[in-house]
This record gives sequence, structure tokens and C-alpha cells, in this order.
Amino acid sequence: MAVSAADVLTIQFHRAPIGTRGYNEADVDKFLDRIAKTLDGEEHLTAAQVHEVSFGRPALGKRGYDQQEVDAFLRQVESTLAEREGWTPHSTNAYIAPALEHTHSRKSLWRRVRS
Repeated sequence: MAVSAADVLTIQFHRAPIGTRGYNEADVDKFLDRIAKTLDGEEHLTAAQVHEVSFGRPALGKRGYDQQEVDAFLRQVESTLAEREGWTPHSTNAYIAPALEHTHSRKSLWRRVRS
């Protein structure tokens, strides 16, 4: 499902579970603003930048945003940006390395050990 700038601006995350510290809300909100600007064509974030982002922890005693919810939403954003960049996980240009051919040498070694 493609994510729009409106989706980014209206998303609301739950607080992290009691006893855990999630993501710093201000850090997440700033990054979401950058994502919305990117989706509107005003800024340029890549899927790789979304994938590599990290957020600080909230102050002690604060819970912050639920990490799992934020991460799940960012995966959707990453997918949307990847499609815009022309990359898809089902790309026909993917390189597949050939399998190693080593079974014959192992059989002969095993035969030598058993003899």
C-alpha cells in the first residue's frame, strides 16, 4: 500500500507499553515532517535513509512512541519510496549467485577416510 503525505501527517502512534521507553516523540515527528515533504516533492529522502534512521529515547519517566508501530509504518514508507526510486523486491535485474559445486570432492574425501 502506497503511503501519501496526508497519511504521514495524520498518523498517530500509541505510547510505548508501561515500563518501556519507546522512541523520542520529537525525533519521530521531525522525521515524519521530512517524509511528508519528500512525498510532496519538496525534499529528497531515499528508501535507504528511511531504513537506516534511528531515534533517541525519551527522558526517563516518559514512554514515547511505541517502537513497533513506528517501525511498521516506516517499513510502509520505505516500500513506497523504493517503488518511486524504481526498486522493487521482485526486480528482474537481481543477481543470483550460482550454487557451489562441492559435493563430488566431499564424496571422494569421505571414501578415502573410510578405506
